Parts: sequence; structure tokens; C-alpha cells
Amino acid sequence: MKVKILKYYPFEVKMTKPRLLAYVDVEIEDLFVIIKGVKFFESKHGGYFIQMPDCIEIKSRALSETIRKVISDYYKKSVRSSVG
Repeated sequence: MKVKILKYYPFEVKMTKPRLLAYVDVEIEDLFVIIKGVKFFESKHGGYFIQMPDCIEIKSRALSETIRKVISDYYKKSVRSSVG
């Protein structure tokens, strides 16, 4: 499944973890589905995780991991471009 970021809303973040880094709207192209308001966090162990809006539940662990990876890659790319 292909996951595409439609909108990315970054936050100025606090230093304590877990911390909310952004809200993200994503499209799952194969299913013609748009999910608005996915929360993207940095965990206290340095990894990333997502939290779906209340009305969304993903049954596929693979799809959830794909969404998390697409968002974290986008975040890493945007952080590098703002620093450099």
C-alpha cells in the first residue's frame, strides 16, 4: 500500500518525552482513504510512534507501520532541510 502525506503540521516541541511533533493528514492511495489528524510523537526511548484519531482504528499492523515510517521519514527530511 502506498501512503502519501497530504498535509504536515509541525509543532515547536517541548523537551520532555513522549512529545507531540506534528499532526499529519495522510492518504492511503490503494484504498482511496484520507485520514486527517494523525498524531506523530517521539517516544522517550528516541523512536517514533503514531496515534490515530478517535474514529480510526487500523487492523493491519503492516499498514500502521507503513504510515509511521512515511511520517517519520518526512519529519527527518524536513528537520535536516531546516537545519542545513
